[in-house]
Amino acid sequence: MFVKNPLLAVTLVSLLEYAHAADRSTVAEQNAILDPEQQCVSYTYPPIAGQTTNFPKTWEIASILPGDDAARAKFNEIMGGIPKIASKGDITKTIKTYDSGNDPDCWWTATGCTEAKTPGVPSDVEMIPAASTLGYGFDDGPYCAHNEFYDYLTSQNQKATMFFIGSNVLNWPLQAKRAAEDGHEICVHTWSHNPLTGLTDEQAFAEIWYSE
Repeated sequence: MFVKNPLLAVTLVSLLEYAHAADRSTVAEQNAILDPEQQCVSYTYPPIAGQTTNFPKTWEIASILPGDDAARAKFNEIMGGIPKIASKGDITKTIKTYDSGNDPDCWWTATGCTEAKTPGVPSDVEMIPAASTLGYGFDDGPYCAHNEFYDYLTSQNQKATMFFIGSNVLNWPLQAKRAAEDGHEICVHTWSHNPLTGLTDEQAFAEIWYSE
């Protein structure tokens, strides 16, 4: 086909480029895109296309959705074991008045505390027990344009822990699948990346529930 109209030609090229980037439904297709900008073109992933209403809105603080009986039942099951610690609210303000000397809540943001003070709550793992061992992880993924990053880890035969935000996973499902298929450990990094200590118990639960 010969296009005489230059503007139409530009439009067609733009549409073809978008279709190439957006028309993908497998990890292999996503991995084959080399241009970072094209990697970050939004796309529809069929397995979750009709599931978005089962999740909170992306980048908004999560709450248990109306009608989600499974989430409500699980929260009711565990709420009795949740420590009775008040929400810190706006932590940029409450951290200034927090009793850091006694640190009753083992608030890591304020004191770096890692030894839980509430019975039944496990302490943080600070050190790798095995000598000459390196453990590392990466926060806030999955990022849309990460092919070069994962290619490098593969070339070095390295696995890492990926802390994924639920909103990012919903927006970039193929990028999340690549991390899993490459053999990396996937951990929950909340739904909206808000400080959990500033949320209510139900919100903190929902931030994890909808990201698992």
